Amino acid sequence: MKKITIAAGIFVLTCTATSCDKIKEKLSQQNKTTKINPFSVDSGNESQDIIAFNNKIVKMDKAQADYIKSFEEGLTSMDDFVKNALENPNAMRFTPVSTPISTFIALEEIKAPKVLGGEYQKLADKMISTFKDLKTLQEELSAYKNAEDWKDDKGKKITEIKAKADKIIDENRDAASQLFTKLEDKADKAEVEMLKNHPLKQQITQSKEILDLTQKIIDDSYDIKDEAAYKKLFAQQYQQLEKLYNRNLENKIPSAEKNKEASYNSFNNAVNTFLGQMRIVQRSMNENNEQLMSDLDDLEREAKNVLGRYNYFVD
Repeated sequence: MKKITIAAGIFVLTCTATSCDKIKEKLSQQNKTTKINPFSVDSGNESQDIIAFNNKIVKMDKAQADYIKSFEEGLTSMDDFVKNALENPNAMRFTPVSTPISTFIALEEIKAPKVLGGEYQKLADKMISTFKDLKTLQEELSAYKNAEDWKDDKGKKITEIKAKADKIIDENRDAASQLFTKLEDKADKAEVEMLKNHPLKQQITQSKEILDLTQKIIDDSYDIKDEAAYKKLFAQQYQQLEKLYNRNLENKIPSAEKNKEASYNSFNNAVNTFLGQMRIVQRSMNENNEQLMSDLDDLEREAKNVLGRYNYFVD
């Protein structure tokens, strides 16, 4: 069973207009000599700066991970095409078509706040520089395909590009992993600080608990050693998630924060859809259905949707 990676496992949080005003007012009272600029990398509020940086890294990481997946799929398709074409030169076939993916967020320059230090900036820069290198390889592959140069070198260029790409992708993912590991503890502490006076503290923390559980459900779906034990675990996780989902439904958005109601409902709807997909997976397991792998792929997509809706809610 393949490993599914959902980018961005760290809490994402920015203030609503109302809560930001409350936090700024409190900070102003505590230290009137500190000037806070919420639009600056170094705003004067260290927790806010850490969370803002984390948000940007999360979004960039997701964009880069999506592009990497698309690149790898395109490279595999091109490799298969060339091998088949060389083995059966007279057979009719169509050259693989790559679907362009926006790279604006994936290449956006990010500045680390002073509170974090230079090592964070180096890792962010590494993510960007390696991604640029990967895009250069993508352009090289595209030119190779369009010129049909594989007819001359018998696909040798594809092997070379793949070797270079594997190295670049490893460096990119390693930088991302190091950065998130370093950020996790600081982001958690900043989260606690920022949520002290947040009017949606309960909704956010409960939704984060749901998000973490959906991630765990996905993580536990791999490397299954005992099928019977896993079925039991999966059923327990379903009951736990359903309970948390119903708790969220009961916890309404206060009238003063109505601008977040739609995104909160959207998150809950995504969780409900995820629960529905879990029921499909359960049926496949109980029936020993060969559709199980496809159903788990669908569960992965729904988990990513839960993540996206959560980020939208707290952003």
